[in-house]
Amino acid sequence: MKKITNLFLAAVFFIAGAGFIFSSCTKEGPQGPAGTNGTNASTTCKECHNFSDTITAKIFQYDASKHASGSTLMEAANTSCAPCHSSQGFTEVLTTGSFSTKAPITDAAPINCRTCHQIHKTYTSSDWALATTAQFRMRYDSTVNVNFTPDGGSANLCGRCHQARAANPALTKPSSTTDSISITSVRWGPHHGPQANMLAAKGAYNDASFGTSPHKDHIGCIGCHGSNAQGNLVGGHTLIMSSATTGDNVAVCKPCHSSATSFDIAGDQTTIMGMYQRLKVKLATVNMLDTNTMLIKPKKYSQADLAVFWNFMLVTADRSNGVHNFQYTFDMLQAGINHFGGKLN
Repeated sequence: MKKITNLFLAAVFFIAGAGFIFSSCTKEGPQGPAGTNGTNASTTCKECHNFSDTITAKIFQYDASKHASGSTLMEAANTSCAPCHSSQGFTEVLTTGSFSTKAPITDAAPINCRTCHQIHKTYTSSDWALATTAQFRMRYDSTVNVNFTPDGGSANLCGRCHQARAANPALTKPSSTTDSISITSVRWGPHHGPQANMLAAKGAYNDASFGTSPHKDHIGCIGCHGSNAQGNLVGGHTLIMSSATTGDNVAVCKPCHSSATSFDIAGDQTTIMGMYQRLKVKLATVNMLDTNTMLIKPKKYSQADLAVFWNFMLVTADRSNGVHNFQYTFDMLQAGINHFGGKLN
């Protein structure tokens, strides 16, 4: 009995001691400096997170987009590619104004909500605002600035990436049929997304006489690509214009082209596709174009031939078959066909 009593007393003393130590360790310290008034989440966060389906719908659409796939994310390891192939790279160059990141991007994230919008900057509905709508410099020539004004300048955000890179080697005499340049890379050309060039009518060689269509003065990228969502197939945050299920999303055209039933308005796409095919055959015939890869065959060419090839690849990579700028596209294809007209049957 005495042994049990002693054990009981020991336990009591242990608990009391532990309580003393704990209370000493958790004693309230000195008051810290006054903080700033916080945002009342109940009155601001719910401006977006309001139990509606708005965010859910946008995420559903965006998940079907090419941007969300991250299929070219590995390019973020290259500092000149990272600004357009990663979210972090794009955000960095918005601040620095450079065409390259300072270092390769590790743990790169694909283009996402935070890339294009001011997500969680104010925790209000103003966070839906675009990351930028300011004019931008063109990569093919950094002295050229473009400012798309329709739709609040939304196309200025898209155009920062959807533009041609600089030619390497560049053409210094693009009209010369005697001055030649050796091409060593099959990748010589304007790269894969020159839509801003086409819309703005900037970046084709020998284009002083080329005309332009008025789309850039009336509507921006989002006005067409981001309108009239149909599930996750076209429109909205899919940014997709046509699908096998819905066909062309012509509802975005009808405010201006009321009778449109497809994007081939007045047969303009048919015209461009026919001209494109003619020039493609000509380039293949003179052994410039590998029609299996749709890339150039490395060797020595006259600068005039290379100028035609560059312009042809602008049309190839634009992928709109003239919708972005019918007249500019028509004129550059016609110039290319005329250039080779005397060489081919």
